[in-house]
Amino acid sequence: MDYAKPISAANNITLDLAMYRPKDPKGVLFFNPGGSDPTAVVAWQVALNIESDFTPNFHGLLEYDLMSNVAPLLLLRFLTDATQKVMEVRGLWASNPLNVSLDTFAPLVGAYPSSEREYDAYQQAAKVMFQSWTDLSAPAGIIEHVGTRETVQDYDRVRIALGYEKIHFLGASYGTYRAAQYAATFPERVGHFALDAVAPHGMSFLDNIKYDIIAANRVLLRADAFCQNNASCPFHNEGKGGIPEAWREVLAKAANGTISACANGTPCNETLSTSDVQSILLGLLSGQPDFPELFAVLEGALSGDGAELAASGPLTIDAVWAVPLECGDNRVYDASFSGYQKLIRTMEEADTNHIHRSGSLSLFLVCAAWPYKSAPTEPLDLQAPMLLVTADFEADAATEKATFVWTTQTPHSALAVRHGDDHVSFDRKFIAPSSLFLTREADRASVPLQASTNVTKAFLRSGVLPAARNETFITVYEPGMRRAAILDPYCVPTGLEAGDADSA
Repeated sequence: MDYAKPISAANNITLDLAMYRPKDPKGVLFFNPGGSDPTAVVAWQVALNIESDFTPNFHGLLEYDLMSNVAPLLLLRFLTDATQKVMEVRGLWASNPLNVSLDTFAPLVGAYPSSEREYDAYQQAAKVMFQSWTDLSAPAGIIEHVGTRETVQDYDRVRIALGYEKIHFLGASYGTYRAAQYAATFPERVGHFALDAVAPHGMSFLDNIKYDIIAANRVLLRADAFCQNNASCPFHNEGKGGIPEAWREVLAKAANGTISACANGTPCNETLSTSDVQSILLGLLSGQPDFPELFAVLEGALSGDGAELAASGPLTIDAVWAVPLECGDNRVYDASFSGYQKLIRTMEEADTNHIHRSGSLSLFLVCAAWPYKSAPTEPLDLQAPMLLVTADFEADAATEKATFVWTTQTPHSALAVRHGDDHVSFDRKFIAPSSLFLTREADRASVPLQASTNVTKAFLRSGVLPAARNETFITVYEPGMRRAAILDPYCVPTGLEAGDADSA
């Protein structure tokens, strides 16, 4: 469906949505967790009263039902004065899904191009992929209309259908990009908007890549600080800098072809390349980083056993479905090889530990071959009071990106900075290996909320921005204040309150 044309039999779209509706709803809360997450699952888990072992995340709110094993969804249930409404964004799951192929995406996974010939071959493979997805998806032309600008129009049509004058919005990760676009497009419809782990409008690929690599290196130092605070870390006795040093040794072994992809000395001709281990490290530093797992992987790799490194799992539809959505949102202004080289140099200059991977650079490589018109890279004018939430140490949405949006686009908004790690800080998502699950009731009861959880929920309930404060685990800035420097990774406490779910 193209909103520039009249709705008709040839111009329409089917959207999948679900709602949890209390008896007397006083408002509507839209929720978008970002990426290609199946958000309509939210309302079903809420409505069916599905309980989770991870409900201690929300102790102190026991007067509410705790229903879901996907922690962000629980927040919706707590806001019992609102209708909780979720909609799959167009092109995904049951909302007129695109027909994407993993086979055509697979050639784009691996080392970054290192020569103009390799770069051209990559671009050609990406063009073949997009043409395949275009040909296989129906109705014809839908792939051109799955960006955020179309999605927010869908959101507003749903608002009209529900009969609400305004909406409240909880956006996480790429959901913040969609929330901000809605606020800019329909400013008169903005209620209480909370943007957690901000994806910025108006930031160039160059700056996105620079901040990606700075953030990844910062999380590696955060892992080192965690190791120094935990005697069980196998590198604890190496002292400060033990984790970065172990990583450098793993890189050297990969460069020499001495890390086997097979476990326990099993004869194997397959080894892991430098690019393999760099990609896997970034994955271990992203999301909710599992530092004990990272330590175990590094320890195994140093002995030549790369089985844990190699066990990153197969490529999934979820990983590629968001590509056309984001390419439609992010215009590539210089797709030349020289433009690409400039991005590589920018990354390398900031890459103190040679991680050499950036989600934004990977997106650039694919989107440089996008055959359709993309939205321009421009800042938004967001006059409504909002709450922006970020964490000092996370690799997926560098905290500098939240600062950029806060200082350049949201003059009446507050910024909450949590002094810890994890991607998306309004909830506690326990996704650790099963051996580390908190199974005893006493353990579960002792798990604290993250510092930003109550701040976010209070704002979503009331619309009142939090007052400025500076505490061990969180600093809140009121509109017009200046953000202090990002804290030294070694000067911030580690542990459960700081987001380290496995430290128990």
